[in-house]
Amino acid sequence: MVRHPTVRAVVIRVVLIGLFIGVYVTVWRPVRDWASAHVMAPLLAEVDTPRARQYVVSGAPARALEIRPATGSTPVAGLAAPTGVLFVIGSVFLLALYPTRPYWLYLGLYQWLLGGLMLGALAIGIGWNEWGFTVFDLLETDIYRGTSLGLPLLFAWLESRSENTESEPTTSS
Repeated sequence: MVRHPTVRAVVIRVVLIGLFIGVYVTVWRPVRDWASAHVMAPLLAEVDTPRARQYVVSGAPARALEIRPATGSTPVAGLAAPTGVLFVIGSVFLLALYPTRPYWLYLGLYQWLLGGLMLGALAIGIGWNEWGFTVFDLLETDIYRGTSLGLPLLFAWLESRSENTESEPTTSS
């Protein structure tokens, strides 16, 4: 049986999505800028090993940092602060389907956790071993991007399973 949302439910969802996007653009984007320029880039710049002298860490682009060889201009790696456009896409999807569930918060926490792992991998790449850049690339391209779009679908699937088990009548013998 397909349940159709009421007009009130649709209006509430549209308002929540509008508020989410408004807060994201006006509040959260500056927070991401600050985190990139004042937390992430300085943390990587603090890595002080002989290998680290080969690299320059720049937090100048908004919401991102770049790692360049000290002698070159081509970036070795770049990291955007988590909870960017993939977060917005997934969160809007989750808010449209489940406005009363905090799944969008779980998605944001997950992305920041992965962002911390990526930052750690970059620190290893800068200070100690090339495999840190390889792990970072794997985390950024395959894990972060793929799971950031897949996790909302997983939440929706789990929610639909729990709704199906709740709506199935129990038979008693």
